[in-house]
Amino acid sequence: MSVATALSTAGVQGAEDLQLERDTKGRERLAYKRDGWKFTKFEGHRVHYLQAGSKGPPVVLVHGFGASGYHWRYTLPAIAASCRVFAPCLLGFGWSDKPLVEYNGYDIWPRQLASFIKEVVGEPAVLVGNSLGGYGAMATAARYPDLVRGVVLVNAAGKFEDVKAAVVAPLEAALEGPQRDAARAPLREAAGLPSGTSDSDGAAAAAGRGAAAALRAGNSRREVVVAAAEQSLLARMLAPIKVLLGRGAVYGSFLVAKQPARIRQVLNQVYLNKDTLDDDLVDSIAQPANAASAAEVFYRVITGSGTSINQLLASLNGLPVLLLWGESDPWIRPASADRIIGLYPAARKVMIPAGHCPQDDAPELFNEKLMQWLSSLPK
Repeated sequence: MSVATALSTAGVQGAEDLQLERDTKGRERLAYKRDGWKFTKFEGHRVHYLQAGSKGPPVVLVHGFGASGYHWRYTLPAIAASCRVFAPCLLGFGWSDKPLVEYNGYDIWPRQLASFIKEVVGEPAVLVGNSLGGYGAMATAARYPDLVRGVVLVNAAGKFEDVKAAVVAPLEAALEGPQRDAARAPLREAAGLPSGTSDSDGAAAAAGRGAAAALRAGNSRREVVVAAAEQSLLARMLAPIKVLLGRGAVYGSFLVAKQPARIRQVLNQVYLNKDTLDDDLVDSIAQPANAASAAEVFYRVITGSGTSINQLLASLNGLPVLLLWGESDPWIRPASADRIIGLYPAARKVMIPAGHCPQDDAPELFNEKLMQWLSSLPK
């Protein structure tokens, strides 16, 4: 049940199928529609999107992990008077299909967004991305620069690659045996890099250490090779079990996380202003999670690979970038915004008193700052 108190019969400019409502504070937003709005195709998959506005430069709003185009319910009508606005659901989320494909953040969603811009929007657009959508926006701009006029990062997700790794690697390589083992952790800790190894690295290292010990003990080279091969074979045999155990843990977590009560609890942790947390928002997240393939998609997304933020920013080549950042985000803190500015000094940063999703948490201020920046872009 929506918290809206009044419906607008006029709908949204340029989109007769979108109806407006007012929340408990009188703020205008989209009225929830449980079966979604428009659909198009991407590589044979059905992709959902919302559209509003009949004139002005195009803006594509890209939601975050587990959300949908509806998460822009306050932004879409607010900027539709001066922009053509689109809010697609990324493949695997919302009302879009959830195929069992590889969910590489640098590949699948940038391809989808590029196709969407070419086939639906029809001209280069500004991308506005929240959380995972921010990463997707950066990746799309890096891969398809001719299709993107600017990028707005809203508490954008993604991993940083510390440039100090280039210094630590040769230092580690210069050390041998126990020296390298003893120095590895403090070196990487000083550089701000992870000190652990992956399971496959650990298995290989263990096999190597075992082989070296066997040779020192006087075993024949053939015996050592056989023993190392057996260890390697065991590691390969155990790998699928580790994957299954990992998948099982993720599936179990997903079954808990998709419950409406749990969704509301999580949102309550990452929203500063609780008045926009309502049943419609919760249902827009919970309903798609009941799809048959949703748990496997969840697993593939969180275990998928990607490209570092450093590399993406280095590929933007002076593209206009705005950071609209919720300053009370417990997941992606303001320090991440500062780090992006350090890597891409041409970006502008605006902090907003909000949590992880400022477009829904503090919609009036968010929309004001977004429109100010959009109006400053070259025509």
